[in-house]
Amino acid sequence: MAIRLKLGNYETVQGDPLGRSFIGYFPRMTETEAWEAGRGVWRMNAEKASRQRFAVIVGEGHIRAVGEVTGVTAQGDRIALEGTALPSGHPVRDAWLGKPDPVVNGSQNPVGYCELPEEKEFLYRPCACGCDENTDRDFLPGHDVRAIQARVREHFDSSPLKFIQWVDDALTGAAAISSHTADQQP
Repeated sequence: MAIRLKLGNYETVQGDPLGRSFIGYFPRMTETEAWEAGRGVWRMNAEKASRQRFAVIVGEGHIRAVGEVTGVTAQGDRIALEGTALPSGHPVRDAWLGKPDPVVNGSQNPVGYCELPEEKEFLYRPCACGCDENTDRDFLPGHDVRAIQARVREHFDSSPLKFIQWVDDALTGAAAISSHTADQQP
């Protein structure tokens, strides 16, 4: 599935969490502008959004940009997509750019999901555990645990306690650095 994000009308903004000076759609906007305007910030399920490989940005009823989703970031109670607009020549972009909104369900919700036939060939990738099997997610079911256990065996003498202590120390150090940096800001 792809995520569909429907832009409202153009408006200037201040204090945008993504550093944008405007949101919404305006005629003659470039694909890059449409992607930046449309990739966030939205009320949506972060876990579901992170599973999508592609996003279509809709303005005035037509697709104005098609992007590849590489991740999501929380912006308070909203979510922003990470990724880039697809280049000319990409089969998903070329098939959908300029076409009508693929989500026709009568809902006013600007966030929707749809299947794009052209995306199927891109949905499967190697499982991140290194098992050489393909999946439409980061890991096949249970393979995330397998990967963590392999790292614990390899780097922490098979001791989950050593691993947990290492994570806690790393997070405490990162929090201290972050706190110190925040204290230094004017």
